Amino acid sequence: MRRPVWEREGRGWPHRETSSFVTAGGLRWHVQRMGEGPVILLLHGTGAATHSWRGLMPLLARDFTVVAPDLPGHGFTDPLPGHRLSLPGMARAVAALLETLQVSPEIAAGHSAGAAILVRMALDQLIRPRVIIALNGAFLPFRGAAGHLFMPLAKLLVLNPLAPRVFSWTADARAVERLIRNTGSVPDRAGMEFYGRLIRCPDTCRRPWA
Repeated sequence: MRRPVWEREGRGWPHRETSSFVTAGGLRWHVQRMGEGPVILLLHGTGAATHSWRGLMPLLARDFTVVAPDLPGHGFTDPLPGHRLSLPGMARAVAALLETLQVSPEIAAGHSAGAAILVRMALDQLIRPRVIIALNGAFLPFRGAAGHLFMPLAKLLVLNPLAPRVFSWTADARAVERLIRNTGSVPDRAGMEFYGRLIRCPDTCRRPWA
């Protein structure tokens, strides 16, 4: 199953000069860091990567040390093994990364499922930020038509090993845009292009923890 490759899908990646690869908790992580000051941790949502924060990071870096990883199985970070694929498993994995980086965030911000991971980390006392900011936090199942679409789709992508490959093959620009906009996010054209790079890699379509 093909995953995004830094030398291919990562060409022209936003803030590429701030990227590094770190081994923590048995995974190889893609992490972006910039700025100086108190640490602010940014966690993106399902199906995304550090490109979600490309406009915000330079602004925050004026006053903070910004730490933004690709979550496990997203972007250019290794996936978690099957027995660790859960919200608590994600929380522990991110905590292992922070320990390796030797950073303790004073502020944590998460988009969609990233916000849920941060709250789980706080409840498990893996982080102790002064504040957690949730941007369209995914604390409840999708409502209405999106719920009817995404829950069965997620199960299909996890249970059928051929489904992610077929899904990625059919993910043209319009399909990617419809998929992202149905989650409530409204990225610009550059954002859609980066989402498209990731979604067209079959293994990116497997997100059983979300």
